[in-house]
Amino acid sequence: EDPYKNARMAGKVVPGKQPRAEVKKPATTDAAPPVEDPYKNANPGDTATTKGILDDAVVQSFEDAGFGEDHNLSNLKLALGTTACALALVAQFWPNPLKPMAFPESRPLLLVCCVLYFLLSFLLQLITTFYEKDTILYTVPPAPGSAFFAALQGHRVKVSTRLQRFSIDYTLKLEVVDAAGKVVATQERVLKLTDYFEEKGAFHEDFFMDDVDELLALLGTKKAN
Repeated sequence: EDPYKNARMAGKVVPGKQPRAEVKKPATTDAAPPVEDPYKNANPGDTATTKGILDDAVVQSFEDAGFGEDHNLSNLKLALGTTACALALVAQFWPNPLKPMAFPESRPLLLVCCVLYFLLSFLLQLITTFYEKDTILYTVPPAPGSAFFAALQGHRVKVSTRLQRFSIDYTLKLEVVDAAGKVVATQERVLKLTDYFEEKGAFHEDFFMDDVDELLALLGTKKAN
């Protein structure tokens, strides 16, 4: 357990650790009053919302570190879903939306469209259940200007998270994957929600992102070695 957690939550300076730099906005005389972001506060009993807030912060940490998101899998899922919807439209309106084929004659077409629709839906379910699992992010290799470019050049990072219902243990797992798809380095850490959320649900995002950055730095160091 981090001995400096309480000091950080109290706003004190932690020896040997620099907090994230705060972005100062220029003062304006006609500025509107700040609006509190509702997504930075969570109901302590709402596990789904809490995990969503933490997952968004993890993704933001990777973007700040120079990692882009790999959209290939998302595009594949969208293509499968779009094709399934197109099959449903064909079954309903072929050959003319104003005068579709009558039922007895359309039976073979309906059979083919229904079979293909359920096959595509089943494939989407397989991808989500057995391939994605708890994964929230697939990255592309770091950008040339990233601090991780030298250590992780040509490698991607797979980010997975878990938060069981009513649990305070948020598990963050980072895996470095080479061009052949082989996992060459792994870092995993269990983070306590009580270190980042106040009793009423206020989220200390900067503290959480600091710990994500530490884990990412360890991943780069391990791969470089």
